[in-house]
Amino acid sequence: MAEQYGSGAQTESPPPPSGRSRPKLDTRKFGPLVTLAMCGLIAGLVAAAAAFPMVGVTGLTAKAASDAFQALPSTLKSAPIPQTSMLYAADGSYITSFYEQNRVYVKLADVPPLMRNAIIATEDQRFFQHGAFDGPGVIRALLANQSAGKIQQGASTLTQQLVKNILRYSAQNEKEDKAAVADTPARKVRELRYAIALEKQLKKEEILERYLNIAYFGNGAYGVYAAAQAYFSKEPKDLTLGEASLIAGMVKNPTLYNPLNEESSKAKERRDYVLDRMGSLNYAAQNDVNAVKADAIKLNPKVMPRQCENAQNRESFGFYCGWFVEWFKQNKAFGKTRQERENQLERGGYRITLALDPKIQETARKSIDNQVSPNNSDALGEVVVEPNTGRVKAMAINRTYSIAPNAYGRKYPNSTIALLSGTTESAGYQAGSTFKMFTMVAALEKGIPLSIRIHAPEQYVSKYVQDKGPASCQGGGGKFYYCPKNDNRFMTGTHTMWSGFGESVNTFFVQLEEKVGVKAAVDAAEKLGVTFRAGKDLENKANPDGWGSFTLGTAQVSPLDMANSYATLAARGKRCEPTPLLKIADSAGKELPYAQSTCSQVIPPAVADAANDAAKCPVGGTPVAGGKCVNSQSGVTAGDITGVLKRQVAGKTGTTDNDNAAWFVGYTPNMAAAVFQANPDEPNTTVGHTRNPQLVFKSTMAVALQGLPNENFTPPEANLVQGETGTVPRVVGSELESAKRTIVRAGFTVTDSPDRVASDAPEGRVGRTDPEGGESAPKGSPVTIYLSNGEQPAPTQASPPSSAQPGEPDFPNFPNDAGRPQISQPPDRQGRDRPGRHFGHGN
Repeated sequence: MAEQYGSGAQTESPPPPSGRSRPKLDTRKFGPLVTLAMCGLIAGLVAAAAAFPMVGVTGLTAKAASDAFQALPSTLKSAPIPQTSMLYAADGSYITSFYEQNRVYVKLADVPPLMRNAIIATEDQRFFQHGAFDGPGVIRALLANQSAGKIQQGASTLTQQLVKNILRYSAQNEKEDKAAVADTPARKVRELRYAIALEKQLKKEEILERYLNIAYFGNGAYGVYAAAQAYFSKEPKDLTLGEASLIAGMVKNPTLYNPLNEESSKAKERRDYVLDRMGSLNYAAQNDVNAVKADAIKLNPKVMPRQCENAQNRESFGFYCGWFVEWFKQNKAFGKTRQERENQLERGGYRITLALDPKIQETARKSIDNQVSPNNSDALGEVVVEPNTGRVKAMAINRTYSIAPNAYGRKYPNSTIALLSGTTESAGYQAGSTFKMFTMVAALEKGIPLSIRIHAPEQYVSKYVQDKGPASCQGGGGKFYYCPKNDNRFMTGTHTMWSGFGESVNTFFVQLEEKVGVKAAVDAAEKLGVTFRAGKDLENKANPDGWGSFTLGTAQVSPLDMANSYATLAARGKRCEPTPLLKIADSAGKELPYAQSTCSQVIPPAVADAANDAAKCPVGGTPVAGGKCVNSQSGVTAGDITGVLKRQVAGKTGTTDNDNAAWFVGYTPNMAAAVFQANPDEPNTTVGHTRNPQLVFKSTMAVALQGLPNENFTPPEANLVQGETGTVPRVVGSELESAKRTIVRAGFTVTDSPDRVASDAPEGRVGRTDPEGGESAPKGSPVTIYLSNGEQPAPTQASPPSSAQPGEPDFPNFPNDAGRPQISQPPDRQGRDRPGRHFGHGN
């Protein structure tokens, strides 16, 4: 909001800085020049004549001047002067600045008297003795300039100079800007009119404070604070006599008297002139003046960093800074348009403290670089988010935030692309099996309990029709269907959500997705915090029924979205919008409300609690109520993490086809993080090591959790653990249709298996079910029917103790295993997944 000057009452000006009493003006000698009533008639003419001697007052009569003077508005509307916005980390360490003009507003009390006096001595020595118009000064300038036939002395007071600057900053267009500096009598008249109004409104100290903050001192420094920093790397309060004199001398001609230019002798001449003026006016002792003049200028220049590309420690903080700028430009609280918001950032003088924790950030970057060099084509990055607030604590990647060109035409290590936060330019990366979480949440929202039992074959023919491809198989009518496989054959068997999630069983989750519908899984992802940006994903979202691979993570997503989505689960279903802010204050130091978290409950707490319980499984945790994380010989995917961090952790690994991307997203009740590895420029290349995200997560979280309470997840409610259970009917030996009706009447659903089994039942009759008749199972869960092949079952052989649940056969007895080649040992689930086994999915 523009300030208005000129409507207030006349205030008495304070004494000069030296402490001398303010002498009264001799109106007998200069009365016609300074009496306010006469200013409208002649002051403008005199000032104009002094400033423009060759033009004089030709064609400008006293009456015309008076009419023009009175016609000018008496209120000066001042647009806020641009000020530098400063960016800090959470610990107060400085990161960078944003500015159109490098200016930090400083109160007059923080400007030492020697700096104030230096300006007054060189620019307006009678500042505290006259009003807006300095009669003796004007007459002196008029005589000197008329005698010389050119401008040798200025006649503008500090107040008039301030008005000139205010008019420039308030200009709405180029015409108004030119009018503010035009060499015309009309401009001088207008300046005087406004100066008179300003002197009525403000005290002398206030005028001097504004002048010291608006004046340009060269070398990109606007205002005395920026000047002290630019030339001496100090604050104004710490300036010496010589330093203050040098700065004051540059106002007249910042280019000519810039001490950083080659012609530095001019700067010394000007500094010494200011020193002499201060000595003659008793602002400084003559001995001090002589001592300073004998010394050469001693500089300690400092360039104020600007933008994220020049940030302190940009190798670590740059991408976080870049995300903050984009967040600011998107935030409507700072303006109606992106351009207005950018202007606000560069002109508003904000003091911005980020949620960025340097300790976590540095740990993340160091751990990342230990795994993958910045000169590697693979990008390895991590985002850390605080649940319940959405504050982003770290954002690190093995890249340098820079616009500098890269060698050999590469796109790394220098980049400013939002590789971690996601944009339409960089939509993200396929996240693999981390998306199974969203299908699980959708199922829990529909009341399907964790204990639901689904038989997961090695390969599953889904109901989703798709084009022919590596993850398809041909079905009836010549159509092709989505037919995903598991990572290894050891996963084959009946699974619950605990073991399906713990072992990352693809064919379990595709069937679960069929039960809830792809749209429900997509909706769950968006509610938790995922934004779809890629064109293909937006098309699939519009027609989700054909997006069968969604649960296996074929959509592109940013690490920030994944970290925040899992943070929503950590917060028991409360989603907070990701924010870079810890606090923000305006140029006056008033704290603004824009750093407050924006949160909402997006899923019931009970649903989040149940999902969290299952999510303990992949990381070696122990679920409640008898949940079993492993139901085969395969094993969990990141089983050492809980032991390393020594607290309850939840999370999920993810890899994609041919290991083109690797992920780990994990969380505790008080911290969440997502780590990815992929080649952003060639996404179809294989990453180096799929365990890297887990290694980075463990290192970072070990530091991020320091000092935080060791909290446990809330146990899930009973209805989402077991649900309403029933007894599976005994239908072995029944005809197929009769068995189906019996099972449905009991409250279950039916799945037909294409495999036939050896059984005592006649061929074509029900040979067995899974779960078996007489077992307890959640209502609504599927019962798989296997028809008999008419052959007698082989005699039972002694075998090692089974790890299967009661009533559930061990893996070797599953019918799908007949005739398969044996694998000597299970794959290392802690290491890299076997290539060529993904077919559009991840683990």
